[in-house]
Order: sequence, then structure tokens, then C-alpha cells
Amino acid sequence: MTASAHSAEACARAASADVDACILGPVFATRSASGNPPLGLFRASQIARGAGVPVIALGGLNAARARLLTGRGFAGIAAVDAFGA
Repeated sequence: MTASAHSAEACARAASADVDACILGPVFATRSASGNPPLGLFRASQIARGAGVPVIALGGLNAARARLLTGRGFAGIAAVDAFGA
């Protein structure tokens, strides 16, 4: 089971709920109508490293931005339309 989070507090709640992973976003600016401001690479990385559960990055990703996440505490990435044909 996964949980969705937009903050360190939400990731902590997810970890205490014994989920398999937390989907954190938006990391970068996105076209999504979620209305949440982007966390930014530094803040999202801090959250991922301290989450206590694997964190999947979401939001505003493309191939170049996905590479920026390497080695920054993320377990993986997710995208809605970034990697289409």
C-alpha cells in the first residue's frame, strides 16, 4: 500500500501507518491542478532521506529532472504524462 504526501509531516504519518512507500510531490512545478506549490529539489530530498519509508518522487518530472533525483534519497519516480511518446 502507498500513501500520498506533500510534506515531511505527511510522510511521517505514512511511515507510522506502515505503508510500503510514500509518493511525495510535487517536487517540481507541474501542470497538475493539485494546487500544491513545488517542494523543490533540496526540500524534497530532505524529506525523502528522513521519511523512514521509501519515497517516490512525483511532480514536474522529465528525463533531465529525474536524473537530478539520483542519490538524493528517493526510492523511485512517478509521472503522469512526462514520459509519453
